[in-house]
Amino acid sequence: MTAVIVMLEELGTLVPLTAEEAAARFSAREWTPGGRPRGGVETSWDKDGVGAWIRTSGGGTVSVSFAVWIRDVDESGYFDDLEAVYEEGERVLAGFLPAIERSSFAGRLAEAGRTAEDEDEDEFIALRRWTLDGRTLTAGVVQHDTDLPVMVVVALEAAPARAGRRGATPAAAGGPSRPSPQARVKPIGFYREMDAHYDAAWGGSVPAPASGEGRYPAAELAGYLASGHPLLDVTELTTDVIGGAFRVPGGSSVLTDGAFVWRADLAEYVGHHRIALPEDFLRAARENGFRVPPADHEVLLPLSVEVGDLLGFRAAP
Repeated sequence: MTAVIVMLEELGTLVPLTAEEAAARFSAREWTPGGRPRGGVETSWDKDGVGAWIRTSGGGTVSVSFAVWIRDVDESGYFDDLEAVYEEGERVLAGFLPAIERSSFAGRLAEAGRTAEDEDEDEFIALRRWTLDGRTLTAGVVQHDTDLPVMVVVALEAAPARAGRRGATPAAAGGPSRPSPQARVKPIGFYREMDAHYDAAWGGSVPAPASGEGRYPAAELAGYLASGHPLLDVTELTTDVIGGAFRVPGGSSVLTDGAFVWRADLAEYVGHHRIALPEDFLRAARENGFRVPPADHEVLLPLSVEVGDLLGFRAAP
């Protein structure tokens, strides 16, 4: 827990809060990189059993999150006594809050409380939120779905936290909308096993392990997928739906190469399971030399809006 407070104290001094500077502070404090670089910046870190990750949204907002406690599902894929796990998480949170209140930045905290959007959500079991020099600091017990881990998470965000389904706000009831014929980007790898609301055209059922064996160089393609430009930043720890071989912080966040969009955890499915991917995407990645082309903020911002519409999300006002 001490390592988290030290990092929050250092991150609070960064103006502006950038992914590059945050990564430099993690490295200086001897956190271990997790091998998930994006745009040349390491985004996943670990120290003393605490996981941390840096995310940048398509709009340029940077957030740094820490998973200070995780309780995973049972072998059945669920919890035998979920309420007991929630209570344990709340005790861990209650034990961590005094460290925030005694920190060097405690005098600059202003209690923010829950928003109306938070009250509509069932992801946070318990939540404390403050503003800190124009940023948002959140500490809470969260579970993104009933078959996913329960976590105590602390997050510092450079802009007011968004609320809504899985870290975004739903644009409309009834689930995500379908891609329009005018869509400029093509979704791939949004499989139904990850979210039942995903349209079949975005990936269908997850391919079988080794179904893409020999069709692409796995290391190069996984690197290509991991280095995509971020469009949507979603606060969710995802778990491998094939065999539980890995977990990815922010795994349902969305990345792009300017032509295709995919979930952040798709790189792990390629690296671990060599799953099949659409041939037009593989052809584009080869033509790009397995290096994601550069893209300006002016290009990424409208794409992030388009993808938000495709997935049924909108930015909170």
